[in-house]
Amino acid sequence: MLAQVDKASDVARRAQLGELGELKIGFTSSAPFNASIPQAIFAFRQAFPAVHLNLQEMSSTEVAESLVDESIQVGLMRPLPLPDSLSVIELMREPLVAVLSAGHPLVEGSERGLHLAQLADEPFVFFPRSYGSGLYAQLLSLCRDAGFSPHFAQEAGEAMTIIGLVAAGLGVSVLPASYQRIRIDGVVYRTLLDPEAVTSVWLVQRKGVQTPMAKAFVELLTRKAGV
Repeated sequence: MLAQVDKASDVARRAQLGELGELKIGFTSSAPFNASIPQAIFAFRQAFPAVHLNLQEMSSTEVAESLVDESIQVGLMRPLPLPDSLSVIELMREPLVAVLSAGHPLVEGSERGLHLAQLADEPFVFFPRSYGSGLYAQLLSLCRDAGFSPHFAQEAGEAMTIIGLVAAGLGVSVLPASYQRIRIDGVVYRTLLDPEAVTSVWLVQRKGVQTPMAKAFVELLTRKAGV
């Protein structure tokens, strides 16, 4: 009986310290392409092997909604307008890049980058508006500032599919620079030279609500990201 009491006390103590239980994390598909995020996940699993990490891929809009309804505890997302109940830490900023097929006329001579206005007459391959990606609204805003409205010729819910469709010659796209790690034959990436052509990865939580597990994960992630 004493052993069982000691065990129960130890379990309770470890749970209180965040060493036991489940941590639910929602993330947008582009977030793991930043090296600091998988590094933080690996470090957390090493430090807290008894904690089950429940990682759920979703759109940025779904990340925000899931935090509000408390179905996840931590969110990794692209910038979007958020309710006042959520707090944000900017983990990183990165440039946006144009995604072109290797045979596209703009590839030659644009090694140092190109301006978004140079894509004004191009068909775009991009996420659907209904997907809830923070990148969709940003692309519309950037194109408007560049003096045109993009023509979306093809939609796809996955970035890998978008890149593959660009390789097939169905259009051009704009994605975060971290996607350059995806090597697909027939695709070339070019940095956009427009000053506002940058995006961020946000770490989002509910204000005033932080479990020990979530706190430990956030501390690891911000340390890995150098925040």
